[in-house]
Amino acid sequence: MSFNDVVVVGPLAVDMSQNSITFKDRTAYLGPLRTHLLGYLCKHVNQVVGRDDLSEAVWGRSVSDHTINQHISQLRKVLTTVNNTELTIATIPKKGYIARCESEPGLNLLKSEAIFEQPKAALFSDPDTCEQILAAKTEGELNYLEVFSDLDELHQRLMSHEFQAIVVDTELEGYQGLQLIKAIRTGKTLASSDVAIVSINSEANKQLLGFNVLLDVQGLVIKPLNLETLDKKLKAAVAARFKLKPNAAYDLVPTRLETTVSVNLAAACVNN
Repeated sequence: MSFNDVVVVGPLAVDMSQNSITFKDRTAYLGPLRTHLLGYLCKHVNQVVGRDDLSEAVWGRSVSDHTINQHISQLRKVLTTVNNTELTIATIPKKGYIARCESEPGLNLLKSEAIFEQPKAALFSDPDTCEQILAAKTEGELNYLEVFSDLDELHQRLMSHEFQAIVVDTELEGYQGLQLIKAIRTGKTLASSDVAIVSINSEANKQLLGFNVLLDVQGLVIKPLNLETLDKKLKAAVAARFKLKPNAAYDLVPTRLETTVSVNLAAACVNN
């Protein structure tokens, strides 16, 4: 199965190139791993797929039952979000999983076409940065980007599962931005755990770069924001592919970057 295929089962289409599903008039972003997982199950629609076969086909290695169960559970939530009533994923005890679609006796594979709209992205930052983006949007730039300075409001919008990328300010007070990135990767938000993430910061210090690597952040943009650069970084992030690590790996990453403390200590040493 090619990454350029669209797997069609009944009224539901899984676009392998866009990492998304469309059910009737609704589209939701899945991320690379869950797209591959759903695509493989749909390729074998109405057939039981063993856990070992699923592990090898999707992860390329043996993974735990817990890992597979977690991603299957997330797929079920997304299928419900798009009001899907045709396709279901059932667990067959001691055997594996089956994607059931009563109206679909077989499988259709179509080559990817430009039927999906431009990817949508969300930005979480301070009010001043949000105003800058909003001003640019009035001039036609970054019209696919929604901006949020209120975390609760952002969480409400994440329920839609329509964002393919999220831009997070890592300098927000109380480490809100850093904690949000970690929460996304560990599945503690309503966003897809493997959604593309771009961070913004006033400098590319070592601690932040290490944090980005450990939490699979796909890009970094330095303030003040250059909107053309942000646009390129977002598109590159959405196109990038990575394998989601186990939650335990992300849980170990600290969300406090002590750059200010380090600078003050260094200054104190010099003065003494």
